[in-house]
Amino acid sequence: MGKTEAIVKKGKTLGADEIIANTVFGEYRQSRFSNNQIDIGVAWNDFTTNVLLIWKKRVVTTQIKNFQNVESILKQLLKLAKVSQENPMYGGVTQDKFKYAKPAVDKAIRYVEDPSKYIYQAIDAAKREVGKDIISGGVLSTKFEQVFLVSSEGPEGQDERSGIELSIRVFSQRDASGHGVECNSTLKDFNPVRAGEKAGEIAKLAKNPRAGKPGKYDIIFDPLFFGNIISVYGSMGSAYSVLIKMSVFANKLGKKVAPEIVTIQDNPDKQSVNHRIFDEEGAAVKKTAFIDKGILKTYFHNTSTAKLFKTKTTGHAGIVMPIPWSLEMEPGNISKNEMFKEVKKGLYLTNTWYTRFQNYVTGDFSTIPRDGIFLIENGEIKQSWKQIRLSDNILKILENITNISQERQQVHWWLEVEPPSLSPYVLARNIQITKPE
Repeated sequence: MGKTEAIVKKGKTLGADEIIANTVFGEYRQSRFSNNQIDIGVAWNDFTTNVLLIWKKRVVTTQIKNFQNVESILKQLLKLAKVSQENPMYGGVTQDKFKYAKPAVDKAIRYVEDPSKYIYQAIDAAKREVGKDIISGGVLSTKFEQVFLVSSEGPEGQDERSGIELSIRVFSQRDASGHGVECNSTLKDFNPVRAGEKAGEIAKLAKNPRAGKPGKYDIIFDPLFFGNIISVYGSMGSAYSVLIKMSVFANKLGKKVAPEIVTIQDNPDKQSVNHRIFDEEGAAVKKTAFIDKGILKTYFHNTSTAKLFKTKTTGHAGIVMPIPWSLEMEPGNISKNEMFKEVKKGLYLTNTWYTRFQNYVTGDFSTIPRDGIFLIENGEIKQSWKQIRLSDNILKILENITNISQERQQVHWWLEVEPPSLSPYVLARNIQITKPE
């Protein structure tokens, strides 16, 4: 904490109006595997201080590694601020003092001796589902972070964060695959077998796929797929996204945007791999209902956007703009199996990538389902599909949700699901499916 505080004092001495230093000492491990074998394992430490400096409403940021060359870097940063344009949206950083929650961390993750065993547990679980003739690949990663934050405006805090994540993709045939993930902040609750079983089950069902047919379908979204959609809603819930016209939620505060069964909130508490006790300004974080029983309750704010919207920060300050930390959708009152029985003709989509928008304001977008794609008839999976695209409207999907499962899963996948989400299975009606061009 002392060295982080020294950066802030030096910045003030040099002439900064406000300055925040956030130091993260991280211990990381990663093991990558393909063809059912581990290819490489690496471990590294990283000592980085993110610095946010403001001079006469000029906002600049940089990183300092290992507390090296602090004074020269701060001088360069201040020089950059003085030739930058004033930020018209800047309204200051939080000046309140906060009582933070106790950090939630599992130090056992820091001392994992043999991460490879978790990979092989997942691979073996997939083989039990599909058979020995599979091809699997993926990554296992762990993190243990110590965080020290000091703001010239008052907040000071210390945090510790831990996480372990496994992503496994299994092929039963060249065009038949399944993807499973397992994410947790504690080692005792981490179960790689679940990821392997799910990836194997989907890969088995996905054998011998046929080209899908365009049309409108009722769709059951797997948690891994809907986690991607939730992350889109979260991004669009940032007040900054609203201000720059990259959100479907502009001018919708207090209005109904979804059925009453839908509640989405940000909840970076101890169960999440992105748990934390304060944001990048030092404001305490808390559970924040974004959409509550179908009503858009708030945007995610830092101090500056909160002033523009005449409200208070919600504890979502990122380095530059407000962002959600860990999104979750409240469970429904129906099981996954019961949900399938409600579909006379529809699709079960297990994963996606390449989500792209044609218009952020209206919400028109497309995304490409990947891994298991299944035709449902009279509540049962009848056929594996391939070569389809979902082309619809992100707000319409929200409005057309009719059921949410009791089961939920923590999902985080660096290609598509960011931030982490606690997602259920979701049934949405009358969704447009097209063919890839």
